Amino acid sequence: MNLRQSMAGLHTWGGLLPSWLLYVIIFAGTVACFDKELNRWMRPALHEGVVSTQGADDVRDWLQRNVSEELHAFWMHGPTAREPYWRLGWEVDGTETFQNVAFDPRGARPEPMPKTLGGDFFFKLHYNLHAGDVGMYIVGLAGMLMLIALVSGLIIHRRIFKDFFTLRPKANGQRAWLDAHNLFGVVGFPFHLILAYTGVAIFVASYMPAAAQVSYSGNVMQYFGEVMGSYHREELHQPAAAPRSLDALIAESRRLWDGAEVGWVSVHHPDDASAVVDVRRRDGSRIGTPQDTLTYDATSGELLNRQEASTGYRAYLWLAGLHMAQFGGSLVRLLYLLMGLCGCAMLVGGLQVWLAKREGRGDRSLVWVRALNASVFAGLPLASLALLWGNRLIPATFTERAIAEGWVFVGAWLLMALWAVLERRNTRRLLRHQLLLGAVFALGLPLLNGLTADGHLLASLARGDWALASVDLFLIAAGLICLACARRFSAAPTRIAVPGRANRVREA
Repeated sequence: MNLRQSMAGLHTWGGLLPSWLLYVIIFAGTVACFDKELNRWMRPALHEGVVSTQGADDVRDWLQRNVSEELHAFWMHGPTAREPYWRLGWEVDGTETFQNVAFDPRGARPEPMPKTLGGDFFFKLHYNLHAGDVGMYIVGLAGMLMLIALVSGLIIHRRIFKDFFTLRPKANGQRAWLDAHNLFGVVGFPFHLILAYTGVAIFVASYMPAAAQVSYSGNVMQYFGEVMGSYHREELHQPAAAPRSLDALIAESRRLWDGAEVGWVSVHHPDDASAVVDVRRRDGSRIGTPQDTLTYDATSGELLNRQEASTGYRAYLWLAGLHMAQFGGSLVRLLYLLMGLCGCAMLVGGLQVWLAKREGRGDRSLVWVRALNASVFAGLPLASLALLWGNRLIPATFTERAIAEGWVFVGAWLLMALWAVLERRNTRRLLRHQLLLGAVFALGLPLLNGLTADGHLLASLARGDWALASVDLFLIAAGLICLACARRFSAAPTRIAVPGRANRVREA
């Protein structure tokens, strides 16, 4: 057995076994490229394009009025072009529980907007499947298997450049799917290789913590503090004096950074005399924000530390920025979106090739593989659309609104899986109906948005708000594509003979 033959088996099974999980990871990461635009779309209060006039001191005043518990820390982020509102988070001392709110930019004083899962839901689904550290390890393992599948796939394809220009959609099922698998794999190969590698690399300290645990006697936070060069001051357990204005410290930080933008502002031990304020620099034009931080005494405003990331940490931030597309603006995020969709198509094509090779053998277990395909490949996008419908239909006054949105997503996905199991012997009809349902969901959302919010598509286009309009435009495009594909699958399927069994319908 030569190298190519051995790699063929590794590619087949190394790519097949995690393929459904990889689809979830890649799809969620693709949507998360526009997480902040989704955050705006899912909050009607932000549809008018109003930029907040509130200040950091206003946000801190709201926190002091509405949160009575002693805090370990709180942090906030000011308005940006993609998020024109203030965000605030805090941790109650001794609990390790976190809370966060976003403020309506239309008022003179901070007022929280109704909570929603927003685009952050897809970001968390992408990197830990909403399962904490266990989910993060599962995603890391899937990323490693993806690297194996990509490298082995490159080795077994002798005609990789010829495959790039070959697509025969009207050929027999296996040939057409293989062409599609090759095409999307070759087009996105550099992107998928880099994203798979960086996705694993940025969590390497969590995947292999032994060195830090031994070197720092289990105090991992000390390790991260030294790597980042952060400043820490022990608590004095004395009452804090009147705090310095946060807006003044932000202005001073801009002056010291020659007018650079400010990102996160955090206050540690705000109720203690040892309280410090960290002001972090933000630079969206670079791959990987440098994370330079100025630390001030919260009472006197004295500059205590000037943190500049080390060369090693800057390299890490560069990898993280490259993975998360936090540079280059909308054009780069659009490129990531297209390449992510190519990755999803590559996985679908590869599984269809595997099925097409085996469907003539009369293997009864294949119907369950097809049901799983339908549950994941169609069920996840449909559940995501259902989440957006839930966002619009759940009343803004509902107390646990974000949790309800999550249950809409889970419930819709479970229903899609049940539907796939019940229709497992007629997957062509199932796919046609799923595509029609996707078209209804996608095309109906812009209409529902116009009925339930002020930022409907025509209003967004009229004022040149392309960031908000892009969500509705993408939904319309997705709906039209679903309609076109459903029309193609409405054609009568071809019948093939299966040895030893009655003729059955080929499931494309």
